[in-house]
Amino acid sequence: MTPLRTRFTARRAAIAIGAALLLVGATGCTAIVGADDEVSNTIQATETATPTSTATPPTAETTAADDEATCSGFADIQTILLNADTALHQDRMGQKERNAWYSLASRFLGNIPSADEGPVAEALATLKQDFPAVQDLNPTDIGSAEWYVAAGALMDACDASGFTVITNAFTGG
Repeated sequence: MTPLRTRFTARRAAIAIGAALLLVGATGCTAIVGADDEVSNTIQATETATPTSTATPPTAETTAADDEATCSGFADIQTILLNADTALHQDRMGQKERNAWYSLASRFLGNIPSADEGPVAEALATLKQDFPAVQDLNPTDIGSAEWYVAAGALMDACDASGFTVITNAFTGG
């Protein structure tokens, strides 16, 4: 495959993955990444919890389920960042495209669900406060040294809750 064809294919893959991640954020679905580093055609719909009007304190079960959703969503953000950085450093995309991926990650961060309380909820709230979601392709501080400190706190909270943040590298393979 020629270098031009490879670059074109990598861009098409990045666009397809970006569209899938955008779909994930918009519809509450999860895209499944197979072992062969290609996005599977399988998209599983996830159920959305209907809020109730009763003011019951959160149980350990609901907090754990919310923590798992938070940590899983954050893993998707870390996957976006890892692959965007890899593509930039391998000259597979330019700085402007990387910034667009970072903007997408920022908006996705703003949509991550959270439990009402607990270490994971607190770390996510701090991250969202320090790095508010941007609209369109506006600059974001995601990727800064401060980001990695706050992101590390969330990863640690996720790990302590039993939901390790796992990223998927698929760029450049």
